[in-house]
Amino acid sequence: MRVLAVVYCLPPLLVPAAMCYLKLLLGLRERGVDVEALAIRPETFAAPLEGLQDPSLEQLIPEDFVIHWVRSPENHPLIRLLKRSDHVHRALYRVFEPRKREWIIAARRVLRRLDLSRYDAILTCSQPHANHLLGLELKSELGLPWIAYFSDPWSRNPYAPRVSRRVTGYHRMLESQVLARADRVLFTSPEMERLARDGFEDLLGEKTGVVPHGYVPSWYNIVRAAPPEPGPLRLLHTGHFYGPRSPAPLIDALGQLGSGADLASRLSLSFYGSFPEAEQERVRQTGLEPVFRIHGTVPYLESLALMREHDGLLLVDAPLKDEGESVFLPSKLVDYLGAEKPVIALTPRDGAAARVIDEVGGYRRDISDRAAITDLFREIVAGRPLEPPRPERTALYLYSATAGRMLDYIEASLGGRAT
Repeated sequence: MRVLAVVYCLPPLLVPAAMCYLKLLLGLRERGVDVEALAIRPETFAAPLEGLQDPSLEQLIPEDFVIHWVRSPENHPLIRLLKRSDHVHRALYRVFEPRKREWIIAARRVLRRLDLSRYDAILTCSQPHANHLLGLELKSELGLPWIAYFSDPWSRNPYAPRVSRRVTGYHRMLESQVLARADRVLFTSPEMERLARDGFEDLLGEKTGVVPHGYVPSWYNIVRAAPPEPGPLRLLHTGHFYGPRSPAPLIDALGQLGSGADLASRLSLSFYGSFPEAEQERVRQTGLEPVFRIHGTVPYLESLALMREHDGLLLVDAPLKDEGESVFLPSKLVDYLGAEKPVIALTPRDGAAARVIDEVGGYRRDISDRAAITDLFREIVAGRPLEPPRPERTALYLYSATAGRMLDYIEASLGGRAT
């Protein structure tokens, strides 16, 4: 069976989606699928932050893995200038929406050079949702089985910026076309699946399913981290704080436990990734500088090694914007599961992350409940033992297991067409 996967990003790009897609594709390869990828050339990626390339990740890509690289125009000065103008963006929304749509212009040129009759199925993964527009075109042109895989909601994403009612309607129209034509529509969490079915029940029927993110056990041992020193309980947070995801609830909760000097003898929190200056000032004003160790971004493999070397791992999610449940399954949480260390999750009370913690074993508190967070850390600094997740449950998130679920859906879509 040969599958073309439209993923947009792969290593050496150091973004969560690149790692998630690589794990999935490696898992499919191990299960005998001849999978090829369509992805952006890293040097043409318009990065939202500095330091989003990690050449060390290239060692994770097998030499015989076929990647069709696309030179995207998104980093061209003219494109960047046009996209910075709200007036132009509003006028040309059919050119620039959904996000990263400009890359599929170049992707089409690469696809035209391929013998597409060689493939048995098409897999499109988002983010960005523009990838699914390529799937829609290929479905119309070739009639191949098409699996559309979503790691974020599209038109119903509560955190997506609302440019205008016209643009929102345009997104919903495109999403409707994708959901109607795809042979399978998959999501990374049952919560996201429910959200989609609630908005598009008439289009989805029985063709939805769930394939969560996965982790690769061998990756945690590629890089060695410094062994822990005797002293306080060491908790680690990896990843960026941005937008609605903020360390403020944690800072405020710990500020209720006493002085930073007293806490530092029992607790040490290390953060690797972007940490806004305003929140660093909050740490200083709260007197918690002795407890918080704030570092910059580290290479992905080093972050996995650090997970193994700390006593526990910390997840800080964004609060819910609206009523309901959080549909987002953070890939970082799944990486935490592979580290086999206790996980403390500050996350919306209802949703994907809370459900996973309850399934595998861990400690969670509502991100909006400062008192509950304070009480949990009061117990932790008093010496409450922390237990790691249950291995028989975390095994459900092994990359080989999640790839197996994806393969089941692909085979169900083929209807005997595989070669």
